Amino acid sequence: MAEDSLRIGVVQQPAPEPPAAAAEAARLVRDAAEAGAELIVLPELWNTGYRLPTRAEAGSPAFRAAADRAGKEFLARLSRLTGELNVAVVATYLGVEGAGLTNCAALVGADGMVLLRYTKVNLARFAGEDALLPGSRFPVADLPRPGGGVVRTGVMICYDRVFPEAGRALAAAGAEMVLVPNAGPLCHIRDAQVRTRSFENKYAVAVANYAGAPMGGGSLVCDGIAFDEAGVPRDLVAWRAGRTPVTAVVDVPLARLRSYRAVQPWGLIEARG
Repeated sequence: MAEDSLRIGVVQQPAPEPPAAAAEAARLVRDAAEAGAELIVLPELWNTGYRLPTRAEAGSPAFRAAADRAGKEFLARLSRLTGELNVAVVATYLGVEGAGLTNCAALVGADGMVLLRYTKVNLARFAGEDALLPGSRFPVADLPRPGGGVVRTGVMICYDRVFPEAGRALAAAGAEMVLVPNAGPLCHIRDAQVRTRSFENKYAVAVANYAGAPMGGGSLVCDGIAFDEAGVPRDLVAWRAGRTPVTAVVDVPLARLRSYRAVQPWGLIEARG
């Protein structure tokens, strides 16, 4: 591993059955940590196996109470594990906000503390998320690294990546790394959206999607560096998965990215003529 690299574990596995989701997540996080990852990303709504609630379920106090317990237990288990393994994790789960249900991701640090909670802002209401409540902001947090220092980190979830405004909100808050739990086919257009968010905002992006049908895998990591030191365009995709299950550990050259961000004008409003 290069000294300046951020090692990201990307989980691309089939959606779990909900009763086994926490145990399966723990196994995969442990595997990625043993392979050298310092930050691990799960696909969207892992604790339900991306099973979306119906409107009737969302309106049921009993269902919401059960979902709240399940989400809290899932997050608590992964928080304990991060402290044990000294790794950070993006845990994804069905949350409860007041009298509604939410699509949530929590960035848990290597000390087991939740550094940020994100509620999906741009819901795919055309694809079964019409029973969920949207979030309203894109928080970022300073993620401490095992060897010292921090990396400014934000989260988007799946359909958020379609909207330049989502990516720009994270950039405006100083994000250097954006983590994207996903649950849906990453066709060439959606792949291009991810690469564009990385390019136009000069940050690294890691997308974790489910393997196999119907989601189709295709998880990817972009390092955010669109030009080399000589100004020649380069492929900023550091890694891309196929359709099959894989848990990969990908190096993002953080020091190079920071140097690039310091000198390149791309995406800066003040650089406009």
